[in-house]
Amino acid sequence: MCVFFLPMSTPLWPRMRAAMAGIAPMDDAEYEIFCGYVKPTRLAKKEHLFTAGHACTRIGFVNEGCLRYYLLDNNAEERIIYLAMENWWIGDLGSFNHGHASLNNLQALTDVELLLMERGTFDELCSRCPSWEKFFRIATQKAYAAITDRYIQFQAMSAEEKYLQLVKKSPSLFQRIPQHYIASYLGIQPQSLSRIRKKLAVEGPDADIG
Repeated sequence: MCVFFLPMSTPLWPRMRAAMAGIAPMDDAEYEIFCGYVKPTRLAKKEHLFTAGHACTRIGFVNEGCLRYYLLDNNAEERIIYLAMENWWIGDLGSFNHGHASLNNLQALTDVELLLMERGTFDELCSRCPSWEKFFRIATQKAYAAITDRYIQFQAMSAEEKYLQLVKKSPSLFQRIPQHYIASYLGIQPQSLSRIRKKLAVEGPDADIG
């Protein structure tokens, strides 16, 4: 894996600051301390931040690009747990917090710009930046609830309903990543996704997919 650090054009990364402001805003002094613990990192398309069998030692913010967080099931089939775009926070928190090997993989689907925090200095960061500790705690709870809710909803939804929900929530995904990744995220075969898209294009969202 080739991960390298690059200077950013804007030193205090306003997109990340705006993402945190709704939960735990920081004054300029605290935010400057916080940014001292952040390492801007670029991944090229198809590179991994971490892979199954290795500990996740960094978590962070997607400043630009799209990634997939996935695992391999018992049949060695890839199953996408989530797709992360700008303003998402990424990482395997269980592995990050406890140091054990991750069961999952995090891969860039486009060229990606990440703002990362490392395990070795994370406790110090939380101690020096109380607003960050508050944000991290609340954001983690919300993320867990969102993934759990999505899983429960998907069990009761048809393939068409899952597709239409994704179109509504993240329409730009369809222009950014290959269709087979979207199909994996929806839990259907690429051929099924293609059939749904073609039928809806002809008959509209009320078409009977069958």
